[in-house]
Amino acid sequence: MWNLLSSSSTSWNPVERMIFPSPRASYDLTSYPDELLLVPREDGGKVPCIFLPFRHARFLVIYFHANAEDLGLCYPFCKIMRDLFQVHVMAMEYPGYGICPGKADEAGIMANAEAVMRFATETLAWPCDGIKLFGRSLGTGPCVALAAQYEVAGVILISPFTSIRNLFQAQVGSLAEVVNERFPNIELIDKLKSPTLIIHGQKDTLVPTEHGKELYALLKTRKMMVCPAAMSHNTSLLKNIGTLVLPMTQFFSLPDYTFEDIEVPPWAFPRTATSKPAANCRISLGEEVPPPGGAATDRLSAPTSGLLAADCSGGAATERLSGDSSPWRSSSGGSNATAREGGDGPPPKGVVSGLQATQVPHPAAATALPVRDASVQPVDEKQSYL
Repeated sequence: MWNLLSSSSTSWNPVERMIFPSPRASYDLTSYPDELLLVPREDGGKVPCIFLPFRHARFLVIYFHANAEDLGLCYPFCKIMRDLFQVHVMAMEYPGYGICPGKADEAGIMANAEAVMRFATETLAWPCDGIKLFGRSLGTGPCVALAAQYEVAGVILISPFTSIRNLFQAQVGSLAEVVNERFPNIELIDKLKSPTLIIHGQKDTLVPTEHGKELYALLKTRKMMVCPAAMSHNTSLLKNIGTLVLPMTQFFSLPDYTFEDIEVPPWAFPRTATSKPAANCRISLGEEVPPPGGAATDRLSAPTSGLLAADCSGGAATERLSGDSSPWRSSSGGSNATAREGGDGPPPKGVVSGLQATQVPHPAAATALPVRDASVQPVDEKQSYL
């Protein structure tokens, strides 16, 4: 109920406000210098994106965040993901969230997602076999929709749902029939041709694990599913190394490198100004609105690896990867159950297919990966991140 009342969504439809609660903006145009992009849409609008490059990385991960956060709140996680897996990361904003104008709905989110994908493949000229799509909860909607259109290097789905209507069905029964369908992942999942990793916690009460298992069963490509026993819907993906880090590095063979580097055109950056804009400033559909009294100038250079501008003030917490990883088990059941099909050879060392599971040691490769800044925003377990 609090999410409905506190939402900054422009819609007063209670269903819309529940699905797209649109928290108040946690950043503005000056929060992430050299890392904030404004990606053009076909209708002339612009999509705020955080771009975090890693020198000589082969893969670009496009990240679609959950529904009760914006780019500012997911920025620390994206930065850690960039450094851990040594990949480029581009996180996309939804309409009505952060400084992005527009109405938060399926059509608007998909328009932004398609614009970002065109920007990555056409403007940045990054090949699809070097792109991974990563969606969490609500973000699995646009993630699956894009993956059904593009054959990419990989797809990562965290706490995915079969469809929005099915979610409401479990909560309100037959009343869900009045809810218009949105993001029907179950109708698109069998169209995916890319290797797909699904992570869904067994303690998830918002999106039950059965949703992830149903989607996993319909996948026709190389796939893997991890169900951590202690993971709920809002549990940090970095709290335990067995939740995300080990599955990502082993299923996708990360990190990987190329001699090519991404070059971002100067026009993709917001124009700088002499004075800081007011908090919660939004950009217009045409171009960003410069702050009062500040002359705007074009940015001349693209971002480079290593430029970190995290603003973690106001209660940031430090979180470290746990070397004590959870046991993995096969799909036969148990704690942190793991299903793996079509992989490259046998399961990773330490993964067993019987009822008895062994502890997975912290891989040497993972310990060698640099973590330049492990500060993250504290997770509010009372908030619903759909």
